[in-house]
Amino acid sequence: MSDQGNSHILGIDIGSVSISIAEINPAKEIIKTAYEFHHGHIIENLKNILNTFDLSRICGIASTTSTPSVIKVDGTYDNRISIIEAARHFHEKIGAILIVGGERFGLISFDNDGNYLNFKSNTLCAAGTGSFLDQQAKRLNLSGIEELSELAFNNKGSIPKIATRCTGTKYR
Repeated sequence: MSDQGNSHILGIDIGSVSISIAEINPAKEIIKTAYEFHHGHIIENLKNILNTFDLSRICGIASTTSTPSVIKVDGTYDNRISIIEAARHFHEKIGAILIVGGERFGLISFDNDGNYLNFKSNTLCAAGTGSFLDQQAKRLNLSGIEELSELAFNNKGSIPKIATRCTGTKYR
């Protein structure tokens, strides 16, 4: 399929610790993605990432509701709805979606027919969140969250105990 003209959409999500960008074509195929920690320097890092994209192909920019208004966008979309729609686009059947962000995590649940049931998230406790897992990876002398995730995925032994930052996680 040939991509001509400016017919692509750029999706941007800026969270508490990172910037995620995806370029999609009219057939809803992912053309390019980028993900970087911004370390509080959102505009500088966003510019650097955008410089790696061919912006002449872009006809619109969509952002999530968590994205600060640092750029002009054509549409803003709810974070959870965006995640649900993306998961439904790529997967025929979804039972649950676990969202791990820099400050919190949440679980979106669906019934057996794929209908939305509910969303539960942790309180402001940081245990189990992306930044907490990054710190645990550093404490284990791993290269980062990617290596920690790979180790967790390939673990065949008992589930290890890890420290948390608070005494209990409550769901809302």
